[in-house]
Amino acid sequence: MTEIKLATLNLFNRMGEWERRAPLVIDQLEALAPDAIAFQEVDLDLDQGMWISRQINKRLQDEPHYRIKHVASPGKYASVHGLGTLSRLAPVEHEILDLMTYDRTAQRIVFQTDAGRFAFVNTHLHHPPEAKQERVEQLEYLLAWLDRDDRKLPTVIAGDFNSYVDEPAVALMKSRFRSAFETVHDREPEKTWSTPVNTHDDSPHGTLDYIYVSEEFRILDAGLAFDEAAADDRDLFPSDHLGVYARLEL
Repeated sequence: MTEIKLATLNLFNRMGEWERRAPLVIDQLEALAPDAIAFQEVDLDLDQGMWISRQINKRLQDEPHYRIKHVASPGKYASVHGLGTLSRLAPVEHEILDLMTYDRTAQRIVFQTDAGRFAFVNTHLHHPPEAKQERVEQLEYLLAWLDRDDRKLPTVIAGDFNSYVDEPAVALMKSRFRSAFETVHDREPEKTWSTPVNTHDDSPHGTLDYIYVSEEFRILDAGLAFDEAAADDRDLFPSDHLGVYARLEL
């Protein structure tokens, strides 16, 4: 059996004083030490994902180093709505899916472990709170794509679903997968969005970020990550989102 730690975090691209947030991301990434992490809102103009990869690798010596694989949004937000999966596992496949609406995408990376292969999916769904049906349709499109792989690999789907816990998109995902956080704590977090870094969006606070796990995995632990404020500024967090992590056994 193989134990792996996976995580997700919406980086909020360059907004919210990225120059001040960036050291917090690296510090808390080092402390978390995930085997793979799904990032959303990666700013490709800044080469934000590669910068994170280089900075965390500077702190590693004999550990396997991280590599990142990116996806650009197909629309006008191509530079700031990128996806990126940072990992120190061995990737054997990388596929990109255009969700065909609202310039949203998903990426699937198949990783090789001692216990076999599994698929890690990173996605970011349409934003406005009222767009509940649009998010369901994006998930149906994503799940149909995954279902076309006859290998039926163990699968983890992580990201910013922009869906509160009582929404039909969450119900759809939980009809097929387990939420890692809920499995461990018998509930979802009080919130994963927002932190004081957000000063422009007055949507209700709540949980929008999830790690969904197929039945082949044993869920050992799960929790929040990137949830510590700066020591000298209690309103400064790594992002406007909190991250989620899961420790799994395959």
